[in-house]
Amino acid sequence: MKKKIAFFSVGIVLAAAVIFSVYWFMNKGEEKADVSVSAAGGGNLLVSITDTDLLTKYYLNDKVLHEDKLTSYPAFALDQQHDVLYYTGNNDQNEMRLFKLDLKSNKKSTLYKGVESADSLFLSKDQTKIYFRLGSPDESNFRLASFDLKTKRYENVFPAADDQDDSVSSFFYNSDKDSLALLHYSVEEDYKKTDEANEKGTDPEPTKIHFAAGNQNGIDELTSLDQFISDIAVSADGKSILFTSYVEKGAEQTAKINLMNVKTKKYEPIISDQKDFTLLIDAQPQFSKDGKTIYFLAEAKGAKLLKDETGREAKVRTVYSYNTETKKCQKVWENPNGIINSYSVVK
Repeated sequence: MKKKIAFFSVGIVLAAAVIFSVYWFMNKGEEKADVSVSAAGGGNLLVSITDTDLLTKYYLNDKVLHEDKLTSYPAFALDQQHDVLYYTGNNDQNEMRLFKLDLKSNKKSTLYKGVESADSLFLSKDQTKIYFRLGSPDESNFRLASFDLKTKRYENVFPAADDQDDSVSSFFYNSDKDSLALLHYSVEEDYKKTDEANEKGTDPEPTKIHFAAGNQNGIDELTSLDQFISDIAVSADGKSILFTSYVEKGAEQTAKINLMNVKTKKYEPIISDQKDFTLLIDAQPQFSKDGKTIYFLAEAKGAKLLKDETGREAKVRTVYSYNTETKKCQKVWENPNGIINSYSVVK
């Protein structure tokens, strides 16, 4: 249940101030991307894409903030003033690095280095710490941690430091409420169900996924589901949760995006495959700031097939929006020359 590190890891995006379409050139004018950005709910889009040469580019709306050779899963966060970009990368010895890039001076510094892996960066509301998913050196389990930008040290948040079985599969930081929501599961149960399926020659049964929420001082359980679930996001008011669930039958996978009421724990599917697109099992849905729009990642019908320098192939991913009032979906962001890794809607 760890995030994939490579050209074809997944992500999602979006919001901006006005509906518009723009064209821009990348790679010194050689690469042209067609982009349409829908801004329902306000905010700015921070997104990374990786091209076929494994070059990762970080965008704020249509502006390239930084580009770097992909060496690991490209996790990143931007400060509220849009002056500092934080992102991860690995060196030649495959050691993880957390970088700070001053976008005005282009000065880059290393904040942390270690044998662990890190992904899903979120900058705290007071901009004093970064929340991230920290993987053990052997990636046997993952936990939620915070990194203090002043002391340059990280602190374990969840699960307990001595718990080697519980693993965090996904988390989300709500800056409006200064709160956290996460998904976690038992590594032992996951291995057991995989082994049983291999012995029987059947599709594996889903491992129980636990939903939890809280803050750095404490995380409380919300509910649990016996389903394959890949991600979680929370509305700005903290009242609703989005998550992607999926089913597997042989090589076929079918996903749907669900909306859960935090108070009642009741949920319902709201987005599934349509004639124009197929949801990814890691659709990474996210609310706009006003909660009226939900963004998600899917493969458009007839999506372009790309091949990276290692020979791996994947189809271009597109960000769609779902209007919670009209229940209609529309295409809002696409780059035909790269693969979207991940995104966040920033103020």
